[in-house]
Amino acid sequence: MEFEHIVLDAQTPGTLNDVCLIADLDGDGHNDVIVGGKLGERNVVWYEYPDWKRHTIGTARFEAGGVTVDITGNGRLDLVAGNDWGGNELYWFENPGSPGQEWPRRLIENGLYKYHNQAVGDVDGDGEDEIVVLSQQSRVVVYYDIPSDPRVSPWPKECRHTICEDVEVEGVAVADLDNDGEMEIVAGPYWFKREGGVWRRRPIAPGFRLTCVAVGDLDGDGGLEVVLSEGESHPARLAWFSGFPDWQMHVLREDLFHPHSLGVADFNGDGLLDIFVGEMGLGKNESPRLLVYVNRGDGAFEEVLIDDRHATHDAKAGVLGGGRLPSIVGKPYQPGRQVDLWLNKS
Repeated sequence: MEFEHIVLDAQTPGTLNDVCLIADLDGDGHNDVIVGGKLGERNVVWYEYPDWKRHTIGTARFEAGGVTVDITGNGRLDLVAGNDWGGNELYWFENPGSPGQEWPRRLIENGLYKYHNQAVGDVDGDGEDEIVVLSQQSRVVVYYDIPSDPRVSPWPKECRHTICEDVEVEGVAVADLDNDGEMEIVAGPYWFKREGGVWRRRPIAPGFRLTCVAVGDLDGDGGLEVVLSEGESHPARLAWFSGFPDWQMHVLREDLFHPHSLGVADFNGDGLLDIFVGEMGLGKNESPRLLVYVNRGDGAFEEVLIDDRHATHDAKAGVLGGGRLPSIVGKPYQPGRQVDLWLNKS
């Protein structure tokens, strides 16, 4: 397995970069990259394939997370993300369809606080996608119906639906965990299922807190497994959980430093989902590791070190740079303002 490290941008316009996303923003069939942070003017930007030219989306004070979704139904992916601690605004930025234009910023919500992580999926079974949002400071998990006029600011209150109250979690995914044709929600170390119109919370990993979350069929049995890393901790665990609904834990490491990057992808093209995890720097970690756990089948994983010189935060995996296999893109939270691409050359 071979990855080439490439710097897409040596210095972003903003600092404390939180949001990092991979998506085809201009509809050319190739993925682009979004980066946005907490501080700075015009600090939310995107990088256009193939030469990674930087374009301005706008200005915002973001918390980690973010998601792309076609809000207006025009075929273009828009951006959803929200404020950090003390901020009460959840935004969507409308994709104008032209690389040279800034994206209009519109308000979804201003009644909750600190929006850490979002996901998209049809969670209420109405045939349309909703936006799932974690509000850490308000200690709720909610989802939003997209209104018929999404440009109204903020969205009507009836668009917001509460899944769970009195819970502070990080990391979210929408997936059909029990293969019943309906979507469940993984939020932090819990999974949530809608039963009789009421959302029920059940544990996956008691004792895990402030996690990153990934979901995929790791063992090839046709069911989904859950992967968690303790993204805000040191020493931190990385583990995957099988055997729905009782969830048996398989620990891969217990000594990671704030592993706030996590994902699953088939990095070597063998048809099996691998796991990647990346450590933060925070001015304390001199050898931050980017690791891939290569899936050897039958629940066995082989650890491969990709990098131990570049700290990363909220990195994502996706096909980039004209390749056929997933690469990894990320950026440090602090210190540092660059955007890093680990191009998969396997």
